[in-house]
Amino acid sequence: MTEPRPLLGGRYSLERPVTSSVAEDRWMAIEATTGRLVVAAIADAGRLSTLHPARDVRHRHLATVVDVVRELDPGVFPSHVRVPAGAGVLIAEHVPGRTLRAVLEGGPLHPAKAVAWLLRLADAVQVLHSHGAVHGAISPRSIIAEPEGRAIAPVLSQLIVPPLGAYCPPERLRGAAESASDDVWALTAVLYVALTGKPPFSAGSREALLKAMLSRPRPLSASGIQEPVLDEIILRGLMPDRRGRAVDLAELQTHLDGWEREPTRVLPPRSPPRPIVRGLSDLASGAVAAASREDDIVVDDSNLEDDRGRTLPPPPVAPDAFDPPSEPPTAPAARPLGYAPADALAQAAGAPPPAQPAPPRRVSFNPFERKQPMWPMIAVGAGVLVVGLVSVFVFASNSTPAAAPVASAEEPKAPPPAVPQRPVEKRSAGVVRDECIRDHFAPDAFEGKPDLAFVCEDGDFPAMARRLGDLVAPVAVSSDGGPPAGSAHPPPGAIPLRDGGVASELGWYELPATAIVRKACCPQSPPVVLPETKGWCDQLDAVVRRMADDSAKATDLAPAARLYLKAVNCVVADRGFHPYAYVGPPSPASRNAFQQFLGRAAIASTKHAGR
Repeated sequence: MTEPRPLLGGRYSLERPVTSSVAEDRWMAIEATTGRLVVAAIADAGRLSTLHPARDVRHRHLATVVDVVRELDPGVFPSHVRVPAGAGVLIAEHVPGRTLRAVLEGGPLHPAKAVAWLLRLADAVQVLHSHGAVHGAISPRSIIAEPEGRAIAPVLSQLIVPPLGAYCPPERLRGAAESASDDVWALTAVLYVALTGKPPFSAGSREALLKAMLSRPRPLSASGIQEPVLDEIILRGLMPDRRGRAVDLAELQTHLDGWEREPTRVLPPRSPPRPIVRGLSDLASGAVAAASREDDIVVDDSNLEDDRGRTLPPPPVAPDAFDPPSEPPTAPAARPLGYAPADALAQAAGAPPPAQPAPPRRVSFNPFERKQPMWPMIAVGAGVLVVGLVSVFVFASNSTPAAAPVASAEEPKAPPPAVPQRPVEKRSAGVVRDECIRDHFAPDAFEGKPDLAFVCEDGDFPAMARRLGDLVAPVAVSSDGGPPAGSAHPPPGAIPLRDGGVASELGWYELPATAIVRKACCPQSPPVVLPETKGWCDQLDAVVRRMADDSAKATDLAPAARLYLKAVNCVVADRGFHPYAYVGPPSPASRNAFQQFLGRAAIASTKHAGR
């Protein structure tokens, strides 16, 4: 009977090598304590240094590196598997699903969808870079275009696929260590293949691939795509000379975001190439460096498979299935989906969490930040004043002349004069609610005092937002951003609706405005539910709920507002039918009107807080 192998790190049972790699250095494994499927990859000391900071970094478009095992039992791997000296094993969660490469077999993506997906991936990579980590193996095989168990595509996997040559810059092919700029090259190359269905460069050997990279890739117009701005973005990101190449991920994000907003906007000119600081690996010759370092780059990936991890045996459950370690491992506490704390690595190593100093008081420009209420201070001051007046009165009474008659203890004391009490105005909850809602809009926005109870009720939320918009008299916006005197009617070019009507100047922003109103004025209202949009766009209800929640906290609303604008533009650009009444994307007048609404809403939320 074959002796069972020990667990990797005392926690992971190796099942089989992955099929998406030519070398036997990546394994499908099962975590013994939870039964979840993970990917284990042997990494040399250099790769450990670039991916160790990625441990516990979480993003909804990124598979998480969950563990780093440095102490390796010699019996964990089969005898023919060679583990380099100083190497360790990285563990990442496995996200099953169809890869972008498999999806592209059915044809390239629409430019709007390709750019939207790339921006999501770039955001995930930006989080990795902010923690000092480098992905180093981005390609269509590592991108899960149809993930199972994730709400929004795509998801960037980790460790399951080796780096592919066409998605590595020339300096990486010559033997340089992976860097953050490699990920920018790879994302640009992924954009090219997503638009055309073909990689920007292809060859059968590393030398031939380096030679192909000396020429620019075929323009997008050769594939029937008339997008000169995207062509320029790709050209800047795939230049062979790193000194003239766009290597800043933030620059790539800015240009793609600008294309989403205005596809014909010309990119600003780039500054002349600057000399770069070279590391030791750059100073060595390319041939020597490439020969001395096993970078596991695969130039020809035509024979690789996309491993979906579905052919695994069940996890071991018998107590004698493996030799337990000398000390039983302690399963880490489950972390919620979100960004990892800055001291996650220190806490994982067993160090006590550092004491957090009190944050310094700062000046906030967020209109929704709750200010310290003044009523407690006023009440304390009034109390002190009353006590002082009473003391003076008592002192004056004790200073009267001795000849004055003194009342005996048996004589009843005259009751103090009654202080007239100011009657407290009692207002119904409906009156308070309607006043709160009206305070979120201009003083002359409503004709009369309509019943606004429907704002807090359950029902069709888009119809509710439209009904509230119909009650609000649109106010024209002047050149300085404010309503001109005496103007209470929609200006020319008001927001059209599908049914031929006209919306308030808020237009698409009627949805988040109504959600913010409900959050401030309807404490018991049900959550916002919006129709599900098909395709690759972010769901509007999640963004709208976030904006409403942020309006009730000391949180800047600008990021949520940008997400909402981006989601709406995506819905409109999909060219498919969407279940909303608005026509076209949000106009500048709508954004200006929503900005004015946010200013009034900040005042209203402070006025009605605690009611």
